[in-house]
Amino acid sequence: MEIRQGTSEEMMSLWYKKFTSEFFASNIKNNNAEFWTIEIDERLIGELYIFKSLSSRNLIDRETVAYLCAFRIISEMQSKGYGTKLIRRVFDHLVELGFKYAVIGVEPNNLTSIRLYEHLGFVTKLGIVNTDPCDVDCNFNSIACDDFLLLKKTL
Repeated sequence: MEIRQGTSEEMMSLWYKKFTSEFFASNIKNNNAEFWTIEIDERLIGELYIFKSLSSRNLIDRETVAYLCAFRIISEMQSKGYGTKLIRRVFDHLVELGFKYAVIGVEPNNLTSIRLYEHLGFVTKLGIVNTDPCDVDCNFNSIACDDFLLLKKTL
């Protein structure tokens, strides 16, 4: 098993959603975002992204609060602890960078993910939002989405 920081090129090879993928890649290249992977036998089984700054300044401030998004583990590898290992490694990295808090979004009806996030220390509920700061239009402006809950953790 290997947990490592990936490149924007690797991220673009995994998925493409016009504008949003370009937004992620641009932020990775500008050191405003990071793409983290977990692999087994050179097979990518999960991913997680860190944003150090976003246009929604109420979410993160680049100095103390990081925003985590697109946390995924492939279905056949879920519930085996790999997601926990990946996110805990990212927590350690955030502390090394000087961040004090992490924020993550989750659909309010996704009870499995909410339980995992609470287990990982995301116990402060910041509220429900309906604009995703990481899903953007052609001008890289956030677009509307279904409601999701923002959770915050002290690192």
